[in-house]
Amino acid sequence: MRLQTGTDNRTGVCMRLLVCLLTLSMLLLPGTAAAAEEQPAVPSHDEAEKIITDYWTEHESTAAGMAVAVFDADGVIYSNTFGYADKEQQIALDKDQAMDWGSVTKTLVWVSAMQLKEQGKLDLDRDIRDYLPEGFLRTLQFDTPVTMLHLMNHSAGFGTLLFEMETPDPNGIIPLGEFLRTYQPSQDFEPGLTIAYSNWGAALAGYIVECISGESFADYVHKHIFEPLGMEHSALLPDLSDNPAVAESRKLLKGYTRDGTNVPDCYRHIIAYPAGMCTSDLADFTTYARALADPDTILFSDKATYQELFTTTRCLGDTDIPTICHGFWQSIYGENIIGHSGNTSTCSSQLQFDPVTGVGMVVITNQLGEHVFCSDMTDLIMPEPDVEHHAGVTGTVMPLPTILHGPFKFCSVESLMDVEEEMFSNYLFARQTNDKIDRLDGAGVDYIVLSSGEVAAMYVPVLLWGAALLFAAVSLLVKLLRAIIRKVRGRDNTIPMGKWSGAGCLLIAASVLLLAAGVGGLSGEEMWSIDLFRIWSMSFLALGAVMALVLLAGLVRVFRESMTVRRRLYNLASVLMMAAAVYNIVHWELYTFWLL
Repeated sequence: MRLQTGTDNRTGVCMRLLVCLLTLSMLLLPGTAAAAEEQPAVPSHDEAEKIITDYWTEHESTAAGMAVAVFDADGVIYSNTFGYADKEQQIALDKDQAMDWGSVTKTLVWVSAMQLKEQGKLDLDRDIRDYLPEGFLRTLQFDTPVTMLHLMNHSAGFGTLLFEMETPDPNGIIPLGEFLRTYQPSQDFEPGLTIAYSNWGAALAGYIVECISGESFADYVHKHIFEPLGMEHSALLPDLSDNPAVAESRKLLKGYTRDGTNVPDCYRHIIAYPAGMCTSDLADFTTYARALADPDTILFSDKATYQELFTTTRCLGDTDIPTICHGFWQSIYGENIIGHSGNTSTCSSQLQFDPVTGVGMVVITNQLGEHVFCSDMTDLIMPEPDVEHHAGVTGTVMPLPTILHGPFKFCSVESLMDVEEEMFSNYLFARQTNDKIDRLDGAGVDYIVLSSGEVAAMYVPVLLWGAALLFAAVSLLVKLLRAIIRKVRGRDNTIPMGKWSGAGCLLIAASVLLLAAGVGGLSGEEMWSIDLFRIWSMSFLALGAVMALVLLAGLVRVFRESMTVRRRLYNLASVLMMAAAVYNIVHWELYTFWLL
């Protein structure tokens, strides 16, 4: 759920009517900006239709397609679709069109976990290794055990998994358990202390459901969620083969950018499918949302389980402002507003509801990262939150999750953010260690606060690597040109390339390896295999060892052999070149292949 620091005046009076739909009880909460003596009436179908239709018209020029439904405890108040499933072919988006839930799929994992807890098969506070195959988790670094509740709160401490969890090729799909066992992120933080949103962690929780129930996660959800709710138009597997009709419908949907530009061939199969693959029509999405908003839902046998599911499990900093309840996000505008948003390569979605009144709303668009309808249409109408202001937070931060350990540590540099105090004026709370603010607790993202020295420690190695690479390239080019000139002039080519030329070649080779990882592996359409990445990392171990030997030999030569000042300076520069390369390999942990 994207949080908003204020109200957008553009929405006008009519948009505030939508508050009645989504925040009926919130208006009565103490401390809210809009406390009222009497609870306002829920708008009628016609009123809801006008509000949403007017909003669509206002933003239609940059839109693609939108499916929306508003409901309360008595039923669906308003449901409709706007725009196109395929703008180029002018194929209208209708209510039968299958669309992606994205990360809203994760809520199926949390509901499944609570069902198993209700049956006494799962303890939310128990070490998850007790439910997983022996030796399944390879990257745990802390004595504090990871629990299902940590996975629900995204506080298990896992960093970013840079291996793609999705593929455009159905032949690239592998079983969930095999994927999770093979591709594992580092554990950078002690469980329970830091929020680092983790798709991998949610998928792992889905796999734990598999291990406990003895059913695939898809089969479990169909049997215990979809079928009881009558959701016949929903699919979950990476290729949607669990519902062929949904798979066929999904092929008709085209994807667009935020400004409505077509993105060809953007569909992806999410291998870690419990984290984001669910696909359904609007009716099924609405049915599921209404079941979540109903305290008497048939999803649980005991009403106490429902009440526990929507009990706060994480507050903002040391305040009583709720942010998470067992995997669902709670709005800082009022603790009764609960939901989850989602994004895939094609769609954006939003699910919000009030479990007290049963009022809620679902939205899906076929635009990647879309927020005008999936976020602004609800968030911008909320009153400004009354949250403590934390002054003095400026400088550079690193949003979590990121990668702090292992061969891909260098990728953390691109996540750095230079911020001003205004960015952190609301809903971010500082944590201190030895009177130094080193962490910010957020309403969805935590941040590491970096000192100027820590920022320099990240950028200086990169600059040194660049300087060393430039020196090596220029040195090799000069030697090559001199050799060519002597050859053209008919002189004997007696200029040896020398050991430093070989060292320069090693540095260039290391740089090519880094580039190959970025272009061919980490950001490419297809995943490199884990074995190929291990070979990649082992290559840095070998290169680093050879460079270190050349460095030592160069130092001996500089200080023991007699040579001209010019030659000594060149050798010293070459030694520094090797030192910069070795330092980067060690600093960025490029050699730690065993962590993959």
